[in-house]
Amino acid sequence: MKKILLLFVAIAIASCQKDKEPIDPWDAPSLVEQIATNQNWEDEYSDANITEETKFVDEYGGVRTVMTLYPGTLDELTVIYNDSLPQELYWNKSGQWTTPYGKVGDPIEVLQKANNAPISFYGLGYDLPGKVKIDSGQIADKKITYTVRPTSDVIPSEYYSYNSFDLSSKESQDLKLFINRIQIEIPKTATTTQ
Repeated sequence: MKKILLLFVAIAIASCQKDKEPIDPWDAPSLVEQIATNQNWEDEYSDANITEETKFVDEYGGVRTVMTLYPGTLDELTVIYNDSLPQELYWNKSGQWTTPYGKVGDPIEVLQKANNAPISFYGLGYDLPGKVKIDSGQIADKKITYTVRPTSDVIPSEYYSYNSFDLSSKESQDLKLFINRIQIEIPKTATTTQ
């Protein structure tokens, strides 16, 4: 009787483990969660040829530690640390990294559909060109920043500004905007390195 009970328990445990879906290693929000909760998250990406350097980064106005996964490939992703605290990650190549709302290379309409509400974008020149503005909808409270650019290098002069532009206008639609950078904030409760 004990053997039958042990066999039943072993089968139940094995079937429960099969029900677990494996984590997608290219799901960026999952990576953010790993970085925030696991000091040794790099071990999960042992094939990523991770590089690390500490340097002055203009965008952040100070010295940061920059970790790069899959450097020099389409899957390149950068994690920024402020001292030993992870701050954010970003990527701008159309590799395998994804979010539930869109990936680099997707048309902006994919993002708007996932948001289920109108979105707009800021001018396409200057410091952070094409930052997507999401005031309402399913993505509004997420700590994800998207930027877009047009498929053509010829940009109408009115789009070289800091103004916000409505995606529904014909002129904006004619730009055929696509996602060219995704940046995700890492929660402040994240673990530190070293």
